Amino acid sequence: MKEEQMKENSFKWLAVDLDKTIATSNYPDFKLEEPINGAKRALYDLIIDGWKIIIHTSRPWSEYDVIEKWLIDNSIPFRRIVCGKLFAKYYIDDRGIKFDGDWNKVLKQIK
Repeated sequence: MKEEQMKENSFKWLAVDLDKTIATSNYPDFKLEEPINGAKRALYDLIIDGWKIIIHTSRPWSEYDVIEKWLIDNSIPFRRIVCGKLFAKYYIDDRGIKFDGDWNKVLKQIK
């Protein structure tokens, strides 16, 4: 395997949003409800492919324990949880994969 391919394969961290990507939630209380259909299976498929899953949410760090418990109770695989977003007026991101409710589309884009 070429060195470039080895570097690309070793950088397999994937940040996945929590609300309306993995979990259903209601505004304005944002109580975590049921997992989004297909999310759990898709995340396990990604892990099998060597990806390390980071759950990233704009929820505050004070909700970390609630988020972790919900993920564990619903058997959602993850390596790390990161709360909060950087304070910025704009985000510019060339790695974004839009989630429109269909986990199969997301998997096709990643694989």
